[in-house]
Amino acid sequence: MTQFRLPRVYKSQGRQGQSTRLIVFGFPISRNYLLEFADAHNLLPNSERDEQRRLAAYVHMGNVAEKHFDAQLVDVFDIDDGSGDNALFSVAVASNRSKRLMSRMRTYRHLEKLADFLRLDPEAAEWAYADLRDAMDVIRAGSRVI
Repeated sequence: MTQFRLPRVYKSQGRQGQSTRLIVFGFPISRNYLLEFADAHNLLPNSERDEQRRLAAYVHMGNVAEKHFDAQLVDVFDIDDGSGDNALFSVAVASNRSKRLMSRMRTYRHLEKLADFLRLDPEAAEWAYADLRDAMDVIRAGSRVI
């Protein structure tokens, strides 16, 4: 995983004096992908309501990611173009909140297995800007990931 470069630590000052924003490293997940995930994992196959299937996929993904892969779902920012392909959240395995949490990106041993569970290429993992309110809720809940 050394091919992914590390960002600056959260709130550190950049060259132009701007603070670094909180970002997470993981797999970005879109609304459309939640339906693909629901199909792949046979979640509510007879339901005709897409939102119900998306919710089932989200809950299943979050439970398995946290329990089996030490990962966390975190809302992220992406410009919504209306296509449904924009990231809603990331299945995060690391963040830039501290050097220790950033180092998880390089030492995280479940990336390939997590990618397999998500049915994504391990190379699809990337850094994304976290929704700060959601991230703070996750942190207050005791997350060791971000």
